[in-house]
Amino acid sequence: GFRGTGFELRTDAYGAIRANEGLYLTSWGQIGASGDQLDLTPARQQIQSAWQLSDSLSQSAADHNAEALNATAYLKQAGEDADDTYGTREQLTDSDQSSAAGASDSGGRGEAARMKAPWLHLASPAGITMSTPESSHLAQGKSLSVATGEDVNIATGKSLVASISEALSLFVQKAGIKLFAARGKVQVQAQSDAMELTAEKDVKITSTEGRVEINAANGILLASGGGYIRIEGGDVQVHGPGTIDVKGAQHAFGGPASMDVAMPELPEGENVLCPSQGQSAASGGDGVVES
Repeated sequence: GFRGTGFELRTDAYGAIRANEGLYLTSWGQIGASGDQLDLTPARQQIQSAWQLSDSLSQSAADHNAEALNATAYLKQAGEDADDTYGTREQLTDSDQSSAAGASDSGGRGEAARMKAPWLHLASPAGITMSTPESSHLAQGKSLSVATGEDVNIATGKSLVASISEALSLFVQKAGIKLFAARGKVQVQAQSDAMELTAEKDVKITSTEGRVEINAANGILLASGGGYIRIEGGDVQVHGPGTIDVKGAQHAFGGPASMDVAMPELPEGENVLCPSQGQSAASGGDGVVES
């Protein structure tokens, strides 16, 4: 009674599925076995939509001086490689065409869908899940692209740690960036270069229960409207093109005084992954190469 309603492929030992020119695993149905076995239209349309979203946001990021999404080129290639055919419609004779007019396949003749490269495509109209009580791993010799029409959520019971060989660029088009720590410090360091903080409107620094300290080894300059306060080399200069207004219950002018402030020591690590060698090692299955 259930014949034709499902299948199971199982073994108590090992198993493998190999397809030298590409493999398509999908839960998109073809009722009555209609259509080509490698008709990737739903998967290809999803990839195309993901590429359009990624490309649009990449251009927007570049327009705002952030890094572009260079991996979109590989995403576009994935969609293009999923759209190919072999054979030709001219292979069907007039009699073949008339007899095949009501049939769902060409019996090995004519034109059929295929992949341009040996991709492994997974596609589903309802969703795809992967789960394990242990670890999961993704390894790429080149790029990893993630594109979603709505949200990306990451929840971890412990830490979220990223180690990056070159640049980290975060770009938000509309609603801003929030970075909160309910407990513990928030630390930001540029260990071998400068740091810039720029805003079109106000910049506010507040300590609700502590104090604000600004230390610099070579000088501090506060400037606005032509007036400025410069602290440098043990001297304090207060200059302005207009009025300098000093008010207080008392004014105390004494002799010289100074305060030494300990500067944090920044690490000088030089063990840097060579990107070109690292990519070659990853694609070849070798170990990590360091310069």
